[in-house]
Amino acid sequence: MTTGLASLWRRVHPDRPEVIEGELLEARTALLDAERTGDTTISEDMVAEWRNRLRRLVDADAEATADLRRLLATVLEPALAETGRREPSITMTAVVSDHGRVYQAGRDQHLSKEE
Repeated sequence: MTTGLASLWRRVHPDRPEVIEGELLEARTALLDAERTGDTTISEDMVAEWRNRLRRLVDADAEATADLRRLLATVLEPALAETGRREPSITMTAVVSDHGRVYQAGRDQHLSKEE
């Protein structure tokens, strides 16, 4: 996966693939350590950081979007299937009484004003 991402950067930013590949390897090591110790803050921070980096990459090169999707489908998804890991599961519980309201969402939630 890191080599594939580095090749995307090589095309968009030919001067930086080795730097990016090194940063990806460092991120992988930090994520594995965080998983081992149960530190979710590091994981969340890294996901946000790399999401922003990838967003800037595809903003700089429209073809990178298709390449990134292809990389995810051919490398990441099969790797996750081999480990048995899937999307994180979410369990939500709510108790409401009287006229109380609960709004729960596993991801984005959009509320509109009741009339």
